[in-house]
Amino acid sequence: MGGIMELVITPLLLAVLLAYILAPPVRYLEKQGLSRSTAILTIYVFFASLLLLVCLNLFPSLIKELEELGRILPEYTERLMLNLEDLEGRLQRFSIPHGVRGALDENIRALQGMLGQRLERLALFLLSAVGRIMGLLLVPLFTFYFLRDSDSLKKWLLLRLPPSFRDSMEQTLADVSKTLGAYLRGIIIVSLAVGVMLYLGLLILGVQFSLFLALLNTLLNVVPYFGPLIGAIPVIIIAFLQSPALAWKATLLMIIVQQVESQLIAPRVFGYELGFHPLVVVIALLLGGIYLGFFGLVFIVPLTAVFIIFYKHFSPLAKRALAEQKNGKKWF
Repeated sequence: MGGIMELVITPLLLAVLLAYILAPPVRYLEKQGLSRSTAILTIYVFFASLLLLVCLNLFPSLIKELEELGRILPEYTERLMLNLEDLEGRLQRFSIPHGVRGALDENIRALQGMLGQRLERLALFLLSAVGRIMGLLLVPLFTFYFLRDSDSLKKWLLLRLPPSFRDSMEQTLADVSKTLGAYLRGIIIVSLAVGVMLYLGLLILGVQFSLFLALLNTLLNVVPYFGPLIGAIPVIIIAFLQSPALAWKATLLMIIVQQVESQLIAPRVFGYELGFHPLVVVIALLLGGIYLGFFGLVFIVPLTAVFIIFYKHFSPLAKRALAEQKNGKKWF
């Protein structure tokens, strides 16, 4: 199941989301006289050139940072263990009840073991990510066909519905396209802005691996609410291992960046564009994370938006159909 998820389902969902993002520029180029296929290929060439330019400037620095991180990771792990042992020694000097002290000691030792295991698995995770990236190479191909054949797919779907449902489905698909497109474009812009702010801030503060940490936070920022909190942990840990004072500065930087992010994303994207309460987002994220892991954290918000849009349009129709069925009428 995991292989199917990585090689088929995830690329398909990413392609659908990417098609929603790219649909407006494709339509714009069509209005300028280009065919749809030519418009799609033009956008592909533009973004491929932009990506190549970014990679040529950032990739060497990123590889250098990852190599340095791999080299220094054992030393960082050892220093973390020493700091935790020092904390355990300091706690033993206080007159803490025996039961409380035992619980604290047990939790510190558990934290030591967990940190050691997580840091050792980091390199394996980075290597396994290469395999996932291979599956993502299918995304541009899937996206091309979704963009090119979107009208045909929409017509095919509508023709297979009862006539009484077609108008509602057409309006539903239009709302899904408008809402998801605005949400996805907004979150990408905000995530990139967060990454740039964080990179500049970490660079000014002198935190090691600033480019890697900024890119990591840019990717995690697509997960509402929890992403920035998860991304802050490695930033603060690396800053602390350089200097406790630097850790406080890095923490302040993360708070400022998260405040900017929350002011931009929470009220404007999640509230205005998706049209449902932030509590719904949190519950959806918890359920998506529990049952689908990171895949669920990334996709659950737009999928929830789609579900709510379908419910809004079709629940009145379903109620009407049930009412007329009780009266012995055939609705469609």
